[in-house]
Amino acid sequence: MSTSAKRPGPAIGILNMKVGEEGGNIVASGSCIVRMKGSRKAVDTDKIGAEFPSREGAVRLTFGSRYGTKLPGGLSRNTFRIEIDREEAKDLDIQNKILIMYDGEQRGRLFYSLADLKRGKNKNSEVFVHDSIAMYFRQNVNNFVYFVVRDANQYDYPEGQARLKRAKKNAAKLKGQDIVLMYEKNCAKYEESASVLYEKLIDEGYDNVYFIVDKSIPAVQDLDEKYKKNLIDKDSDKHLEYFFACNKFVATETIDHALQLRIASKDVMDKINGKGLMYVFLQHGVMYMVSLGSELRVGFRKKEGYKLHKTVVSSEEEARHFIELGGMEHDDLYVTGLAKFDKAVRNEGADKIIIMPTWRRWETNQAKDELHETGYYKMIETMYNGVPEELRDKVVILPHPLITERFTGEEGFGKHVVVTNQYDPLLRDCALLITDYSSIAYDAYYRGANVVFYWKDKDECMTHYGEGTHLMLNEGNVFGPVCMDSEDIRRAVEGCYGMPQREEDLTRYRKIVEFHDGKNSERIMNLLIKDGVLEKK
Repeated sequence: MSTSAKRPGPAIGILNMKVGEEGGNIVASGSCIVRMKGSRKAVDTDKIGAEFPSREGAVRLTFGSRYGTKLPGGLSRNTFRIEIDREEAKDLDIQNKILIMYDGEQRGRLFYSLADLKRGKNKNSEVFVHDSIAMYFRQNVNNFVYFVVRDANQYDYPEGQARLKRAKKNAAKLKGQDIVLMYEKNCAKYEESASVLYEKLIDEGYDNVYFIVDKSIPAVQDLDEKYKKNLIDKDSDKHLEYFFACNKFVATETIDHALQLRIASKDVMDKINGKGLMYVFLQHGVMYMVSLGSELRVGFRKKEGYKLHKTVVSSEEEARHFIELGGMEHDDLYVTGLAKFDKAVRNEGADKIIIMPTWRRWETNQAKDELHETGYYKMIETMYNGVPEELRDKVVILPHPLITERFTGEEGFGKHVVVTNQYDPLLRDCALLITDYSSIAYDAYYRGANVVFYWKDKDECMTHYGEGTHLMLNEGNVFGPVCMDSEDIRRAVEGCYGMPQREEDLTRYRKIVEFHDGKNSERIMNLLIKDGVLEKK
């Protein structure tokens, strides 16, 4: 698929669109306005096609007539039809931007709504669910058309949508209350920085701070009652109502995770993208890894409209990353260190070799039916095969949390695969971590473990994050050996396992993670008070 940034291309603005299912296809059809940038001639639609970035030939775009009905200014009115085979779509990426091709080159644009030409309004089509997979069209912030393919959730069904409408209405009774909501990934975890800071705030007497979590998970079962009293059960009516009523979010994830990631609800998206919110991003792990210039990391950049958007970072080096590539100013950052490191410890006699690479979003759907064929699975195989046989009884394979359930029942690695949402207990016994570029490397190293990096697929993976994406770690600042195959891994494991951290690696690491005094939560709390997120006690 060739691209051309210089040659003009057509712009297609949708006037109205109806979406339905026909003969196993998801079909979007309606009317549109078409024009060629820099030209007053009618556009030849026979030259226009459409593609997805991750799969050629998976989407078909046709028009009612070749040139449409001519309008002034080089515009023409036409009808359009987009067809996507439902079965083929199951293996697509989660988010699929519809690219417009002209004369075989990517040089056009498809706008979700001509009425919203300058900015998206959080619209989406009807959601179609088959075999627990949801598919729908959505409008992004720039008004482009995306096709979403993801696991279905309860809010994709009419009764779930009705609950959201009701909760939004009921949230009015909470108006005026000073609610601070905290949560971790998908409101399903309790072991990252949000939970550590939450307990600190409860200890300091902040009764208006609430933590959203699935109360059934083991991590909250043994909590002291003083922490349980302000837990809100995930997906409860209280959760939904407090979400709509709250204007202060302090979390390890973006606000999207405060209810349901990638939700198909305009009410929810209007809330998430609304003005006047106070949002503090605690980070779930040190983000000095994949560059923030990546198209897929746009959610972590500075966002206009927030009354407050602060991000916790671990050093001036990481702060520079957010300033140069995230569009932030130094005042937007809390240079305090991550709260979770205050409780990061390693057990005496720790001897496990943990294998945990980061997830590959573009393989999530493929992993449902062809787990063994994914690059992610093959990478874990390479890592495991690189461990010397006499040490393999020490191996623990931890699939990334966003692909964990695909490994349920997986027998290829036998007893070594551990499917869990709790990583802290395992990291306490970690002597050596093998990863690609997961932020868990910083966590393991902080505790005293050595880290081995496998980068054979690094450049290929960076292309999936978008043009210009690169790894912030490199040969000059990486804090462990870099490997390209199983033999490299074998030599690295033999040289690192059971050995103290090298002084050179430690020096490099501490340029990225500066704080080691156990007072990160205290520093964060003081800045939250300074910025008015919390009242001074």
